[in-house]
Amino acid sequence: MREGGLAGSTGRWLRPRSATTLPSENTKRQYRGPLSARLAQAVPTDGVVLETRDLGYAYSAGQFAVRHLSLDLRRGEILGLLGRNGAGKTTTVRLLTTLLPPTEGTATVLGVDVRLGGRALRARLGVVLQSESLDFVTVERNLTLYAFLWGVPREVAKTRAEEMIELFELQHARRRKPWALSGGERRRFQVARELMHDMEILFLDEPTVGLDAIARRRILHYLQERARAGLSIVFTTHILHEADLLCDRIAVLHLGRLLALASADELKRRYGGAREVSLNFSTPLAAEVRQELELALEQRGASVLRPQRADGRSAQLTFQSFTAEELLPWFSGWAHARGLAIERLSVEAATLEGAFLGMVGEGSEEDERPDEPDERTEASRPSRAPQELP
Repeated sequence: MREGGLAGSTGRWLRPRSATTLPSENTKRQYRGPLSARLAQAVPTDGVVLETRDLGYAYSAGQFAVRHLSLDLRRGEILGLLGRNGAGKTTTVRLLTTLLPPTEGTATVLGVDVRLGGRALRARLGVVLQSESLDFVTVERNLTLYAFLWGVPREVAKTRAEEMIELFELQHARRRKPWALSGGERRRFQVARELMHDMEILFLDEPTVGLDAIARRRILHYLQERARAGLSIVFTTHILHEADLLCDRIAVLHLGRLLALASADELKRRYGGAREVSLNFSTPLAAEVRQELELALEQRGASVLRPQRADGRSAQLTFQSFTAEELLPWFSGWAHARGLAIERLSVEAATLEGAFLGMVGEGSEEDERPDEPDERTEASRPSRAPQELP
């Protein structure tokens, strides 16, 4: 389990206190405003900082955006929320950050019921939503002002603002108003501003939309570092490569329901679909040997895509299998027993995209609905039952 931390006087992130202790009186006196409420509370001792049980939200009677959602988040973990438009990702973030009241089920964040947490709970969270929220002062002043509102000491705020300006490549824009920034600059500014204050859980709803590849990589790397220091993160994205790179576990939502919750590797293994395997032999196969191999593969659930292609000196066979890794040891033994030399063997890599499509399907554009309050039918249609993964 990763360990967490708070910002010290230099604006850098320090190792945490014991999970069973409260901050000292000296630490409390450093801060004013909402953060004092956060610092006055103990860290959950079991490492679980967020938990939902059968959580649901209906925009009207029987019209659910999220239903029967049960998941958890641990300290220092990055949890990804994946799903098509209308899957319930943004609604889930709003429920967990107290912006929407649950219709059914329960959700506790940092040991507090989201129905009762209010301002004190929100002071312990960071949230970057898809919608923009911009002020009329300069970028630099925005950052320090935002930190001040959350009780961060002046010198810490100044140091941290410089760190964020450099990290998010806003040096040229520090004197400009947010409204004068480009779309990508505004998005970087939004994320930077939220990271100005101390928090225990950070919710990021598609934070890299509109960012170029370099900016995206810098932000993802920074989030990984913060998670290693103990920050728990809930991260929604449509960019599956990001989720594969960043997230410890991934929750796949479809039409408001949870389909699966597991690591990216486990999702790829379970739902990645058939993968292509190519075998190159150093000599052509005799007809009876080739027929024997194709029959044995079919008996093990593989389908031959292209039979032997020989050039007089070598041969190639290509097939698909849902259990390619399990099949390879058998094949190696089969070839060895017949004195066949394998010149080359390649297995198509499993991808998170393949697993995602295997779970939710490609569907039609009519199935895609933005998970916003004015769209009320996304979770009312039948859905697959949740998959419990070990």
